[in-house]
Amino acid sequence: MGFQVAQYHKLNSPILSGNPLIECLPIRLSQEAFWDAVVDLVEVPEQLDSFDVETRELLASEIMKSVCPTSEYFDIYCDLLNTLKEGFISRNPLDPNTEKWKNNIATKTYQRTRTTAPNIKFTGISGMGKTTVVDSILALIPPVLIHPHDGPLGVETTHINYIKVNIPGEADSKSICLAIASKIDAVYGTDYETQYGSLKRSVCIDKIITLCTTLLIGMIIFDEIHNICFSSPNERALIFTLFDRFSHEARIPTIKIGTFKANRLSNKVFTNARRLGMPVDWANFSAESEDWKMLVEYAWSYQLTNEYQELTQELVQRVYEYTCGVPHCLFFLIEQANKYCLRNGIHKFSKEVLATVFNLKFSIMKPAILALKHGKIDAFDDLMTTNSDLDVETTKLIKKLLKIADENKFTGQESKAIIEQIEPYMMEYSFTKKELATFKRLEKQVASVPTNLPKEDDGYEDLPI
Repeated sequence: MGFQVAQYHKLNSPILSGNPLIECLPIRLSQEAFWDAVVDLVEVPEQLDSFDVETRELLASEIMKSVCPTSEYFDIYCDLLNTLKEGFISRNPLDPNTEKWKNNIATKTYQRTRTTAPNIKFTGISGMGKTTVVDSILALIPPVLIHPHDGPLGVETTHINYIKVNIPGEADSKSICLAIASKIDAVYGTDYETQYGSLKRSVCIDKIITLCTTLLIGMIIFDEIHNICFSSPNERALIFTLFDRFSHEARIPTIKIGTFKANRLSNKVFTNARRLGMPVDWANFSAESEDWKMLVEYAWSYQLTNEYQELTQELVQRVYEYTCGVPHCLFFLIEQANKYCLRNGIHKFSKEVLATVFNLKFSIMKPAILALKHGKIDAFDDLMTTNSDLDVETTKLIKKLLKIADENKFTGQESKAIIEQIEPYMMEYSFTKKELATFKRLEKQVASVPTNLPKEDDGYEDLPI
């Protein structure tokens, strides 16, 4: 496997200069240069008229791969790059104290000091593009570099700048350690994952801390940290202890990414908040947000129909009603609007097309969007996560929907949206007494609360539920 050879920059900084692990990292880009580096937009092909319907439909899906940076991107980029560099300050391989510290970790004679690595907790609702942001930024930083034998280190050295792992459902500390070991094996051709797999959990944790310390791993990114919420209390404590040891013993910065559900982990215990890191929260965009307006204008421009529909203020309002300021929902709406028009011979977008697409294609996401519309963020994240499992385990889906509905005490339109998801499976599903009571309560709520959705001139609601 070929890795990039390190190139070193002379840094005019007393804090950063003289450390080869920092001097080989990319110089921070200006805001304009950063935008150019990460933006990845799709455009309507000039020869669109020559494409058949099937080709256009395939092109319609390309918008889901878009990277359209908003104002938050640059701040996150600066914070992430600073965190990586700051983590190397106390781990300069040319400093004799670094080797002494590594030996103390390996021999378990290390005495904790005030030196600790920086950490960031990046949370936001599902569909905002948290992972996309981080992956776009990481693409600007070589994950692995080869330090040449004639470089500052004096010997050819393969060094890992960052590792990114996903926290699995019902995570446990050992599986996280093994996931990190697997990433290291992929770089060095080792078999640490196999070696550590047969060890006791506590020994496995000790081994991974020593290994990451010895290799001077630059940074570890943990994605899907909200899955820790589903772990047992004992495992949660062990995972937080693992995070703590990465920061205090191995001095490795960590970036933790997850939905707002992850904030429950830090709300309970202050020390958990400290271990998770500096909070960066990303909520859905407001309808007046300049970032949201930019995203809507971009998405709306991607029309693959025969005629182009100008974006009116009424259409802007409809788009927000159906997407609640969530980029994933916005891009999905445009993708499906293109496909619906193409398959049905409709020449251009319209409010009727958007309404039909929302009714037909958002049936899975609709309960989540309604929950968000009413400020129930936890329920939104729960429902968005649940929807991804619809075709896998229907029984688990129904149980989770009913549990979410019971915990959030849904009313009115939210109740109706939940019922619509469950009704197709009622003949095959056996309710428990509690689930049946919850379902009956939902049925009663459907007609009891008047809607506050927009109406047409004739008084009828236009938003299909």
